[in-house]
Amino acid sequence: MNLIVSCPGCGLRGRLPDNLLGLKTIVCPKCRTAVPVAELLNRASPVADDSFPIWVDGEFTSAALAQAPQVPAPSKAEEPVYAGDFMKEEAARFEQYVAARLGELHKKRRELAEAECKFEALTMQRKQELHRQQGALAATSDEVAKRESDLQAREAALQAREAELAARETKVSRSDQRAADLDRRAAELRVTLDQLEGRRAAVAEERSALERRAAELDRIELALHRRSAELDELDERLRQEQEEWEQSHERTR
Repeated sequence: MNLIVSCPGCGLRGRLPDNLLGLKTIVCPKCRTAVPVAELLNRASPVADDSFPIWVDGEFTSAALAQAPQVPAPSKAEEPVYAGDFMKEEAARFEQYVAARLGELHKKRRELAEAECKFEALTMQRKQELHRQQGALAATSDEVAKRESDLQAREAALQAREAELAARETKVSRSDQRAADLDRRAAELRVTLDQLEGRRAAVAEERSALERRAAELDRIELALHRRSAELDELDERLRQEQEEWEQSHERTR
């Protein structure tokens, strides 16, 4: 079905293209009157006849809309009947419109081709950058792997160091235990030494007493020797006196 509209200014009738339904205002191709699309749709009538020309204008610009006179819509009784004299003019306008749209389409195609070329160049540049980044990432991965290997070696060395420190700590603990045992034994020895010192003092005192006793015994022995010598001398004198007495007694007989 076709929507047949009529201009309220000059009464031009024609088919309204579907791609113009989204506009708010269009210009009559004959009298250049700006007509709201909503008003045209209200006055439109659907028909199956394709003999009506397409009502289209190639200059739908804001300047054309501003210069177009605003004519109030006449009543339905005043609408003139389209006589079909503008078929060629409308066909020419349509061809101009199609040519303009084709020119715009070719221009957009060229712009699209240029955009595609730019996009391909940018894509190639991005791919090169991606390859470069992948190479850098591979180098970084190798460096990271090398660092991980170094870290593993350092970790192994650290574990060996920790094992050595643990062994040393065990030795230190044993040494501390032995030192504690030695301290305990030293304390016991100090007690024993104190006891020995006490006994030594007692022994020294006893020795001093014994030495005094020995000195006294020496004096007694010396006195006994002197007494013994005196007794020997006295015994010798008595023996001599007895011999003298016996001799004198024999002489007296």
